[in-house]
Amino acid sequence: MKALFEKLPFGEQSSVLVRRFRLPYFDAPWHYHPEYELTYIVEGYGRRFVGDHVESFQAGDLILLGPDLPHFWRSDDEYYREDSTRQVQSIVIQFTGEFAQQGLAKVPEATLIRQLLERSRYGLRFAQPISRQVLTKLEELPEKTGLLQLLGLLEILDLLVADRNAALLASEGYQLAPGASETERMKRVLEYTLSNFRTEIRMEQIASVAGMAPAAFCRYFKKRTRKSFVEYLNELRISHARKLLAELDLSISQVCLECGFNNNSHFHRQFKLYTGVTPLQYQVMSKQK
Repeated sequence: MKALFEKLPFGEQSSVLVRRFRLPYFDAPWHYHPEYELTYIVEGYGRRFVGDHVESFQAGDLILLGPDLPHFWRSDDEYYREDSTRQVQSIVIQFTGEFAQQGLAKVPEATLIRQLLERSRYGLRFAQPISRQVLTKLEELPEKTGLLQLLGLLEILDLLVADRNAALLASEGYQLAPGASETERMKRVLEYTLSNFRTEIRMEQIASVAGMAPAAFCRYFKKRTRKSFVEYLNELRISHARKLLAELDLSISQVCLECGFNNNSHFHRQFKLYTGVTPLQYQVMSKQK
């Protein structure tokens, strides 16, 4: 599937678009647009896809994306059930490249903001302390209009400059050209994995989805995501196991099977590797909370 081009509804006299979304689940498709985007997750969790980068997202996450970077947020499966009462919320701020590249070009005081926007070319995830620091200003922004909204955005960006260690999302070698064949291939791989991680996925199967030989696929996936496919698959399964242990009254053996692990010993080893505690310890701690 190609990344879809999104035409954003900017007003004629506006270079900033601020919206607050309240939905049963995140439903935007794999898409891109020529504007910058700053997204704060107020409520909800699932998997975030930015270029060739995939990871879990949760409430409190703050992400800055540069122009033409394909992305989408996918809520966890329980959000899509017919009887679900869950809700997601986000604050999304989008602003034009002309404002960033021309409006700030001759403003010496904006040098650090311009550098921040350049770093966002492949996506940036800010640390939680910085996210909490700007939260009040993010919450106020949808209520502002005109110049006050623009000044509010600049104030937020100026605070984000302080996070010099913001995590880069897509790899630096990622091709930003929308709809590229590599983007389509990775999208097929990720969609197949999300739909089938509860069952056994053989390397031959996932390589076939990518249209590659197994050895070539292993090299391809590691280069694109900076982790092996097995590491990514285990990370996805452990993420699902944590939710089951925290929210449902299931035995450890039931959780093991539900998450696609073929035996309890392997499940225990992987769970402790990723979380630092055993499944039982995690379940007990979650119930106490």
